[in-house]
Amino acid sequence: MDVEQAAETHPVDLGCTFEKLMLETVEGRFETFREQWCQLLTSSVSPQDEPERSLLRLFQALLIEPENGVPEATAGVLATHPGAGDIAEVVGYLTELALLEGEVGERARQCHSLIVGRASI
Repeated sequence: MDVEQAAETHPVDLGCTFEKLMLETVEGRFETFREQWCQLLTSSVSPQDEPERSLLRLFQALLIEPENGVPEATAGVLATHPGAGDIAEVVGYLTELALLEGEVGERARQCHSLIVGRASI
């Protein structure tokens, strides 16, 4: 099952919706899906654990609320002590977003540098 099918099959699944929007974004259609990102990242649906909530806040700063500050959101993620797998997943998303031109790409590169720099300490 691909990402789009999963999102259609499980429309209220946060992970499926996130993956679908990420795919659209890295394919260069961020502006087309900006409103859906806003709905997803600011919805009342909130993950139960703090690491997941901090990741959503990070993507809010990256994609829809840059005034919240990428360094602060990145520090928030790292403060929850996510596992190596979670960090690898975030770095993967950031690597893809960093290829984009414009502000989203710039913020993704900044966040990527902060996480990789912290991991190498």
